[in-house]
Amino acid sequence: MASKQMLLVVAASILFTRHLLAADVVFDVGGFEDDIVDQVPVGWRAFHLAAIPSVEVVRRGVDGSRHSLRGERSESGGWTALSRDFDSPQQRAMIEFSFAFSKTSGRSLNIWTHEPGGKDASQFNLCIQNGALMQFDGRSRTWEEITRKIQPTLDPLKPIWHRLRAIVDAKHAGIDYWISAPHSRELPAAPVTRQAYRTNLPIGAIDLVSGTRIAPGAWYLVDDLVVTAGQDLPEPHKVEPLREAITLWTGAPITSALETIPFVPNVRHHTIHRAMANGYKFLHGAAIVHHDGVFYANWANSPVNENGPHETLQGRRSNDGGKSWSKLEVIGPGFDGAERHSHGVLFVHNEELWTICARFGVGTPGRRFPGLKAEAFVLNEQSDRWESRGIVMKNCWPYDEPVRMADGNLITGGQDKDGLPVVAISHGEDLTRWDSTLIPFDPRLKPSYAETTVWAEGNHVIAVIRGGRGVAWISTSNDCGRTWSKAGPSNLPMPRAKAYLGKLSTGQLYLVSNINSRDTLVISISNPGELTLSKMWRLRHGKSAPPRFSGKAKGKQWSYPYGYEHDGKLYVVYSIGKEDCGLSVLPIDALAP
Repeated sequence: MASKQMLLVVAASILFTRHLLAADVVFDVGGFEDDIVDQVPVGWRAFHLAAIPSVEVVRRGVDGSRHSLRGERSESGGWTALSRDFDSPQQRAMIEFSFAFSKTSGRSLNIWTHEPGGKDASQFNLCIQNGALMQFDGRSRTWEEITRKIQPTLDPLKPIWHRLRAIVDAKHAGIDYWISAPHSRELPAAPVTRQAYRTNLPIGAIDLVSGTRIAPGAWYLVDDLVVTAGQDLPEPHKVEPLREAITLWTGAPITSALETIPFVPNVRHHTIHRAMANGYKFLHGAAIVHHDGVFYANWANSPVNENGPHETLQGRRSNDGGKSWSKLEVIGPGFDGAERHSHGVLFVHNEELWTICARFGVGTPGRRFPGLKAEAFVLNEQSDRWESRGIVMKNCWPYDEPVRMADGNLITGGQDKDGLPVVAISHGEDLTRWDSTLIPFDPRLKPSYAETTVWAEGNHVIAVIRGGRGVAWISTSNDCGRTWSKAGPSNLPMPRAKAYLGKLSTGQLYLVSNINSRDTLVISISNPGELTLSKMWRLRHGKSAPPRFSGKAKGKQWSYPYGYEHDGKLYVVYSIGKEDCGLSVLPIDALAP
């Protein structure tokens, strides 16, 4: 089998070479050894005539005999770029060059093509941003990842080179990319295909961007640039179509004028906890529950920063329906070292009050939360103290009150150590053992902090996931959460922020979420018995008060809601500026369809 695959690769390589021999070279810069150091190479011009690009020839190599093009941020206005025009417009072109780039937060390279006389990029629009090589997708208007298997240069005197080839066609929506491994010029046999930025535009030039879209302090090198054109080049492959939006909203079109969305009638707002100068100044991820006549609420508390060292799980209690709250109590005490406790879920099981919270910082490496696990604490009714039941989940940060499924197991949504969508499923009534199951996703959606909330109807489970593109993502399971559909975008607007999905005693599904930004918190409701949402009210709107204390990831916002129904009311807790814990009490009858 391996020999057969090798023969196919060799055959493909021979066929590709034959195509190249029949194509025309538009220009072959090769190296830049004939150009003057510290100047723009011959044949290049500014993309905008009034702009001054920061792209010029530099020496490299031990003896300085080799030259490359070096680009960096330019404060000159507009899309500042250095442009190389083709002698004549082309329909199909192969662009090949070597590149190296700096390790920078933000963008370090941007290169594109444009049509003759054009003032914007055309099909090919490539960048390196936050360590990923990306192509701008004209359909979704988002940067779509090509690969992360590229390596930044840490020592400018020792650049780490990569080789890239792209085939672009004005009449095709796809662009084929071949990218070598770091320190290599060898290209893989099979390309990665991504959607073009724009189509049906003749290719007239190539541009190296150096304007304010490049991050401060970032730089890149380009060398051995060759552009070949002609219909004898192989056609780019067809791009995978975007998924149709999953229907979650079936109500009237949602207005962009958010101030016209009505507020929930007779809603009451309270503040459960305010950060104080002599206490913990970061708060996030509140949960709430009612048990034996008492409301309990808890949240993550850090001394200064989100997910910072010494983070804890703390809370308060209320004996008067949420009007007043007791002094702070520590539930998850945190640690002196790198490990920490954080927020989680609150619920009653078999007449016992449980909270299961995240714990991370030490253990299995993770892109977001190394060593992520969840620890259970149960309130001892005799001593009135919270007691640990140990680690009950691995690789899941739980986010919503567990829901019973048809098989008798409980399920909660969460995210894993890499920030990917996940659920945890109990072993029946044994809540000290939960299995974590990842939800598959379209890689073009680029999940990041993919907090997940779920609701179960028998065997069917729906997951609403924090995603991108300004909408909620959706995945479903028809076997009690064991397998899931690939998560995709829905038609419900939602920014990158955690939501909370639940069901009222009236049979109405509800989702508490942000819309457009964290300045507005809304609740969306279904008709009884339906699994799509059709009516929306505002809970909070406008900028919250600014944070009073400095700290990482803080800002004006109403965010991370968590809902709990009791005695004809829905109690919704949330973060205010990631410092305070807010509570809104909604009459259930005000949410009637």
